[in-house]
Parts: sequence; structure tokens; C-alpha cells
Amino acid sequence: MIDKPKLLIAVDTYYPKTDGTLRFVEEFVKRIKEDFSYHLIVPNLQKKNDNEKHTFLDMSKLIGSSGYKSIKISSKNMKKIKHEVKKSDLVFAQGPAAISFLAIDYAVSNKKKCVFYMHVNLFEFFENFIDNSFTRTIYHSTKFLIRKIINSCSLILIPYPELEAELREEGITAEIKVARLGVDIERFSPSTDKIASKKKVNLPENKTIITYVGRITKEKNTLVLIEAFNKLPDKENYHLLLVGDGQDEHKEKFKELNNCTITGFVKNVEDYLRATDIFVLPSLTETTSLATLEAMATGLPVIVTKVGMMKNYIVKDHNGIFFPRNSATMLALKIEKVINEPEFKEKLGRNARKTVAYSFSWERSINKIKRLLMKEYYS
Repeated sequence: MIDKPKLLIAVDTYYPKTDGTLRFVEEFVKRIKEDFSYHLIVPNLQKKNDNEKHTFLDMSKLIGSSGYKSIKISSKNMKKIKHEVKKSDLVFAQGPAAISFLAIDYAVSNKKKCVFYMHVNLFEFFENFIDNSFTRTIYHSTKFLIRKIINSCSLILIPYPELEAELREEGITAEIKVARLGVDIERFSPSTDKIASKKKVNLPENKTIITYVGRITKEKNTLVLIEAFNKLPDKENYHLLLVGDGQDEHKEKFKELNNCTITGFVKNVEDYLRATDIFVLPSLTETTSLATLEAMATGLPVIVTKVGMMKNYIVKDHNGIFFPRNSATMLALKIEKVINEPEFKEKLGRNARKTVAYSFSWERSINKIKRLLMKEYYS
């Protein structure tokens, strides 16, 4: 029997912070058991470390950004990362933060192949959306080192083609391949009974649910939702739902609204999407936006900013609607239009699901990634 390649997956986020990166990892590990012997190295955010397939790293109480804490830069953590890298044949990093960068650096030092899936344009993120001066200073003083570490990878994977040009402008010279994300269209399927779906997650049955899914942070531009919500006529007929967690100062502003629910990070995102009437993403920066694709798969009308890959897979007034970044007035008008035109709302949701079912398959995406990882291992 031929031994499977030992794959170390370095992930900078973990439960309970269930974001797009972690959902990719969930789908990925489901589909690689026949091909790889895998192990995850992750931040210890739940104070649990009893999974034999995982190595958990201690967290810093001081360093963090955009609602995420960094790992502690300690000899204990460094030894764990080095140990797992040495045991592996190939490192697959899911950045962009300390675990990924350290795993890549140790992999290169030990002459191990390393593949980096860049879920965000990390240069854009660090440059524009870091929320404290300490972290910003660290980034600017180490930017050249970050670029060097990324270029030491044998392969960079990105979720959509246009991101390559942005990375080349930042001095990334490593080989780049596109491997788009996917959606589980059985898990994210339309509600057959909207009232029952709202009851299931304790949301008001007689109100229009406007939902955002993701981090409640500066780069996601979530505060524009408050402005738009306050501009809606008869706003007592609406309820704002935020599925996610984030910065306390942002969350406090939402808590001032009478009709608003913040769930924190949840594992059953699909239940909240089925209870939703309209999905909104006001983000200033995205790559694929898995949250938007999952909302579309659920058959929802989506109102989003024209950023990242969304401008490629969303067709105006066919399977979604765009609104200008930072324009609360236009967002409120778009929401009104969808509510006041039921046939238009139904058309958007129907076409949104068709788009995802036809073009975004986890099987196709992950099979491609497996082939690329195998090619790196055997080359």
C-alpha cells in the first residue's frame, strides 16, 4: 500500500469564528481523505484541544485586528508549528496571518513544498482596513518580509483571475493559479416555508428580514447598514439580522436599533439565510464573497457592492443588484424596490440560485486543488 502524502493545513481562523476561509477548509477536508493524510494547525479560540487531527496554538491577549486575535508569539507555539511542518510532506496555508506565514517560512527552511490559498488581497486588507495603529506599524515594518515569504511559496492559489494583476503590482512573482470557491447547494437551499424558517431561529414572522453575513468590521463597511435601515419608510416593518461577530464599537451601534439581531458566529448559517427576505453585503473589499454565493444558493435577492469577483457573477437586475459603496441612500432605495416589486424579487432569487448551481461546485473546485497539490508534491 502506498502511503498518502502528509498534508499540513495551516489556518488562521477557527471555530467559533466561522468565516469563508473556515468554510472552505471544512469542505476541503471532507473531500481529501482518500488522497492525503492531513493535519490542521489552528488558533485555539475555543479552549479545546482534543482533536487528534488538529494542533491548537495559544492566543495573544494583545495583538489582533478586525475582530481577530493573533496567536501568541511564544517558544511553545513556534515548537508546535516547526514540529508539524517537519512531519509533513506539503504545507497548504490559508492566510493571511501569523500561522500561515510561520508555517510557510518553516516549510521553506525545511525544503518542503508550500501552497498558499490567498482568500483575500492581503496587501489591500493590511493597507486600508487594519483597525489599530500598533498592528498597522507592524505591517508596514514587515511588508517586505511578508512579500518575501509569499514569493517563497511554490504556488499561490487565488479565487478569481483579476486578483493576479493586483498581486503582481504588489511584487508577487510566485506562480499563480485560479481555483474558485464553491457552494453546497443542498445545504444552502431555498426555504419552503418562510414563516416556519423564521420561527426556527426566533425571528419575527411578520417582518421583512434584511440580513448581512460576515464580520462586523471596518472593511466590511457594516455601519452603512444602520444608515440605510434608518432611511427606510415604515422601518418598524423591517428587522435587521447580522449573522456574525466583530468589533465591539461597531456592534454597540447596532444594539441601539430596536429591530436588530446579532447572532455571533454560528455553524447553522443556512437556517438564518432561509429565514431571510433580502441579503445585503456593503463590503469595501472582497474576493469571491462566499457569503453572497451562499445567499444566492438559498434563492435570495442579493444587494451588494461592486467589488471583487461579485462584479463577474452578478448580473444587474438579473440575479442581483449593485449599489454604490458607502451610499446608504441608494441601498435603502434598492431595498424598497425589491420589497415593492414581488415578481422582481422572485426573479432575482430564482436566477441567483441557478447561477450558483451551474457555476460554483465544490466538487469541481476541490478536485482542481487536489490535482494542483499532487502536482506540487510529485514535482
